[in-house]
Amino acid sequence: MKRSKLKFSVTIDHDDDYSFDIEIIRPDVKAHVYFYGDAGMFTAFGESLMEFPKSATGTVSFEIGQVGYPSSLGYLLIEAYCTSPAGHAALKIIVDNNEERAEHHRFEFSIASEVAAINKLGMLLSNWQMQINSQIVWKAETR
Repeated sequence: MKRSKLKFSVTIDHDDDYSFDIEIIRPDVKAHVYFYGDAGMFTAFGESLMEFPKSATGTVSFEIGQVGYPSSLGYLLIEAYCTSPAGHAALKIIVDNNEERAEHHRFEFSIASEVAAINKLGMLLSNWQMQINSQIVWKAETR
């Protein structure tokens, strides 16, 4: 059985500008987003994911870009949430390229995963040493 995964890749140019390429892959759908940022942009999100969930209704999210503002960059939302009081969880994903009319696409879906795996994603993101490792890959775990 194929597992869903997130691939985070970074390119750092000679001026220390960071560009990120994120692929979100589920067996039946694949989404991609590209944006600019800085070395610490995932740290707070990662730390919050390591503590997820604080309650059965709590969420933790990472968001970049704005929906509905055509630009060269898209929109990304990754939101961790509980799917049941028994401790099941998922990541809600929204990717929107912010293009107009026929060029527009928007993907919105969830990836089910155990809380421990989501906590591991948090560890990977908060400890990511981008100058040493240009890519991290996280795989969802389900029972």
